[in-house]
Amino acid sequence: MKNEINKQEFEKLSFWQLLENRSIEIPIIQRDYAQGRAKNKKVRSNFLDALKNALIGNPVELDFIYGSEEKNILQPLDGQQRLTTLFLLHWFIFNKEGKLDIVKERLMKFTYETRISSREFCKELIDKSIDYKNLLQLDKEKRICGENQLSETIKNASWFVISWKNDPTISAMLIMLDSIQAIFKDSSDLWQKLIETKEDIRPITFLYIKLKNFGLSDDLYIKMNARGKALTPFENFKSRFGKHIEINNWEKELNNPVATFSHKIDTVWTDLFWKYKVRNVRRNEDGKQIFEYTIDVSLINFIAVLAINHYSINYTANKKTEVENRLKILFNNPNEISCDDFPTKDAFDYFVNSMELYCSQNNYSDLKSDVNLWKYCKNTLFLDVIQNVKTEWQSRALFYAQTTYLLNNEFDVNSFNDWMRVVRNIVENSAIDDASTYISAVSLIKLLSEGCVNIYKYLSTFYLPQQIHAKDQLKEEIEKAKIIKLIPEAKKSIHAMEDTNYFKGKIGFALYCIDLNFNFEIVEKFDQEKFDNIKIFFDNNLQDLNTKVSDEFKRAFLTIEKGDYYEFWKLWSHSFKLNKRALFRINKDLRDNFSLKSDWRRDYFKALIIAYLSKGSLKKIIDDFDVPSDMPKWKHRLIKEENLLKGATFILFPDNNSFCYLARQPRPTQENQVTRID
Repeated sequence: MKNEINKQEFEKLSFWQLLENRSIEIPIIQRDYAQGRAKNKKVRSNFLDALKNALIGNPVELDFIYGSEEKNILQPLDGQQRLTTLFLLHWFIFNKEGKLDIVKERLMKFTYETRISSREFCKELIDKSIDYKNLLQLDKEKRICGENQLSETIKNASWFVISWKNDPTISAMLIMLDSIQAIFKDSSDLWQKLIETKEDIRPITFLYIKLKNFGLSDDLYIKMNARGKALTPFENFKSRFGKHIEINNWEKELNNPVATFSHKIDTVWTDLFWKYKVRNVRRNEDGKQIFEYTIDVSLINFIAVLAINHYSINYTANKKTEVENRLKILFNNPNEISCDDFPTKDAFDYFVNSMELYCSQNNYSDLKSDVNLWKYCKNTLFLDVIQNVKTEWQSRALFYAQTTYLLNNEFDVNSFNDWMRVVRNIVENSAIDDASTYISAVSLIKLLSEGCVNIYKYLSTFYLPQQIHAKDQLKEEIEKAKIIKLIPEAKKSIHAMEDTNYFKGKIGFALYCIDLNFNFEIVEKFDQEKFDNIKIFFDNNLQDLNTKVSDEFKRAFLTIEKGDYYEFWKLWSHSFKLNKRALFRINKDLRDNFSLKSDWRRDYFKALIIAYLSKGSLKKIIDDFDVPSDMPKWKHRLIKEENLLKGATFILFPDNNSFCYLARQPRPTQENQVTRID
């Protein structure tokens, strides 16, 4: 059977048929035989089980094998591992069943060029063979057991050279032969099946491509088959995915071979990832350090993210659990990516379009929004994704937003920044911490992307559904969009407030301080000067959420209303038999307990800010404070005496307010841990 792919003919052959008209020579530049390495036991067992099942009635096709053929000598570019395993399987079965003499000539046509020792071992194994009926007896003292009986018999043969034990390919072959022995030792009458040539009943086949006009230089071999390394998850995926595409005829309309997945994945697409190659260090057989560069991990990370995103935007309710489970797997281990993660032409197109997007001459891989994405972006979103620098779901949601904009719009720096800002605000102020919430967030981003080219115009008329991700934050984004649409000059001030470390995109409290509430209709009330002054207040006093609240701030806060802002946190101290209240530790406590609330606490904090705008400083608020006659003396002292509150985080007092204790420890239990103020 012959077919044509990209002007290269391929045949469906068995190993026996492949050797009929050619010899196979593993070129010297190829890596050592890896399937037989001790650490590859699981891969080895699975492969041999598949071969055994094939020989007893379940035929198997081992994908493509291809290489350069000159003067009837094939030098495989891909397929070395499978061919070597098939060679060893043929030798074992023919030797075990006493038929080796009749096939010696053909098996001799398989050889290794990697080392003289490997070549000579293959030759002697066929020519001298061993007496399978007289394997070495099991002997604990000589460390001969059922798992290594065959290999020890071979190493004990007169023709076996002791120095061959240092050849990694021979060592791996011996391990493989022991594995074959373990699986096939009880099998019989298999040799005829191996030499079967009838197309319908051949048990083990592969698709052989003889590459034409294809110069196989040493550089090419090094690039595609680094010596001493097992196939990476990406190499395995690439091979299977190419066949997956062919089976589904997803590229049947492409007339140019250069436009196919198989060509691009080894050329223009990998060229991009080589810009971000990762250097690894390993030692060769002589112990010398070798520096190698790889892109496989980056590619597999990128492909897994594309699969996650396509799952998220196309899931159906009846498959929600199934999709969530798959997302968790790919999120935690991108190496688990498989062809099944791209089950449709639409999924394949998303994969190709995203690859083409970031590999284009527009250098979108280097794109970095002018908007501060805070902890969600270390380098660029693309680079973080391929290097898996940030593992948060939020970072991936931002990458999805960026990719969606670039795929569907002509790039404009201003509209792109506005779009990424809105998504950033949503990401920061909503829960996106597992597969379920990620799907919800991506669904919202997909919905909003319909207006991403002018997101504020789109949001200003956006209908807010009852059930939607990040409903509260989305509601705020809508209100801000209304302001920006009506008062374009307000955009700069709103963005500046969003970028503060205190608010981080959620500025509803700042708008409340200038008397704008959500669901307002008259946005003309936006007082830009007052709004900008409020930002100055936060810049001067509350820049970092993790900074301790200053004593001056606490003192000024005690001047507001009844001076009892500490009532936001209530507890009874059984140790002191007193009321226990909190005085704040860090600015985040203030934000979480006052700015983000919609009760009396929000008005309390607003009153302090209005006082600040009037007085110009916290100190002036304190100095100008006229102490009411009914204010407890200890509270009066806390406001007016500069050092009393230093370091205090809790306050304890009796119901009659006759005195207070200031606690400087999180859990005061003894009187010497507190200071009494009368």
